[in-house]
Amino acid sequence: MKIGSTTSLAGVGVRNGISSGQFTKEGLTVEAAPVKSGNDAVPQLISGDLQIAQVDTTTAMQAIQKGVPIKIVAVAGVQSTDGGVGVPSTGSVLVKPGSDIKTPADLAGRDLGIHAINSQIWMNIRAVIDADGGNSADTKFIEVPGPQAIDMLLKGEVEATTASEPLASASVAAGTVRLIHSTDIPGKKGEPSSVYVATNEFIGKNPESLKKFTTAVYAAQDEVNKDKELGKKIAVELLGYKGAQLKNAFILDYGTTAISSAQIEAVSATAVKYGILSEAPKASDVLADFK
Repeated sequence: MKIGSTTSLAGVGVRNGISSGQFTKEGLTVEAAPVKSGNDAVPQLISGDLQIAQVDTTTAMQAIQKGVPIKIVAVAGVQSTDGGVGVPSTGSVLVKPGSDIKTPADLAGRDLGIHAINSQIWMNIRAVIDADGGNSADTKFIEVPGPQAIDMLLKGEVEATTASEPLASASVAAGTVRLIHSTDIPGKKGEPSSVYVATNEFIGKNPESLKKFTTAVYAAQDEVNKDKELGKKIAVELLGYKGAQLKNAFILDYGTTAISSAQIEAVSATAVKYGILSEAPKASDVLADFK
């Protein structure tokens, strides 16, 4: 079974399943194949090059709404905090140390660098700004390549930027940038941020294998939730990070139970509000049933 998974820290969960032997314990042979994004992974699913792929929750919903024959089979990452002020998480909104931007509301009317407009992170940041009393419709979002996000901020090409781990935490620790807020929506801890999807055909033909996959991946992800140093170890051994990069890194929380209909409704309501989805899907149209 080939699993398409991000090479960011969000991909640690499935790789721990390989390293810890959880998949082998369930009688599965699993290989993690690197994918750049959901837009990269979904075509590989359809072609059969991948059997399962990790994508953002909203990416999965968008694809399903467009008629792509896939469904969610398990949770990968979840929002790790309740979006408290000054609380770090897996994604960060950053400014220069001397910036007059002090709160998320101050981002209204400013140039903000982001890896992709109409993405889940874009949606989350808009929700953060609005929850703080700003008007996210006034924020000018500028797409910037992730590795260049900090450099573009320091050069003054944007007034604020987003960055993921471990780049964000390392830059904050070095004093080159200041954290405004994480990309976690206030009050949404535990909502699925990324998921594993498979084609309807694969789901229909392989229900037993998918049951084994979910059992193994949830056990592996629970291990990392309980031991964040294990997450860093896996990132070094299987994702190519250096230990020094991860000194201050925030290791996200991973899913350990199936997505509920209520969680699908909550995520889709936010996605509809910000125009990522045209309408909220039925949970049965999004979630695979192989129980």
